[in-house]
Amino acid sequence: MKEPLQELFDLYESMVGQPKPPLKDPGVPAIGTPNSSKEDPIVQERKKVDDLRLGGMGTTEAHEEIHGEVDTSDTSQKAKLAATLSRTQSDGGRTNVFVDKEVEKPSLFAQDEKIQQKTNTTTKDDMKTPASKEIPDALEPPQVDTKEEMDYNDDVDFINKYGRKS
Repeated sequence: MKEPLQELFDLYESMVGQPKPPLKDPGVPAIGTPNSSKEDPIVQERKKVDDLRLGGMGTTEAHEEIHGEVDTSDTSQKAKLAATLSRTQSDGGRTNVFVDKEVEKPSLFAQDEKIQQKTNTTTKDDMKTPASKEIPDALEPPQVDTKEEMDYNDDVDFINKYGRKS
């Protein structure tokens, strides 16, 4: 009787020691990329804004230089400006609200923050009990452990002896 896999065994023995054939013919991919030679236009605009900022121009001015004046009634233009501002934010807290108090006309929120800083000037020393009101250790009452320790063994013995009454 002939081995059913004899042909496979023979093929294996003939291929031992030979290099593996390539899986695919090397060549040009069938599908090209859309902008293989050019940089994305959005990336180009970002680089232009960054170059103007590095030149000393403010972020909003650099944005308007590249994208034109921002029309606040157009949501797409506001979104572009917000993207530029969030990308170039330098305070490290991307999720925090930034209060700009050093402008000509600060917002109500900025004015409120300035007032809060003036009124909330509490220091660590303010939070400490003054030395004149502290009780010396010798006069303090001793700490008493008021927590009772419960021994339930007596209760269990009682229930075992007399049972539960409903």
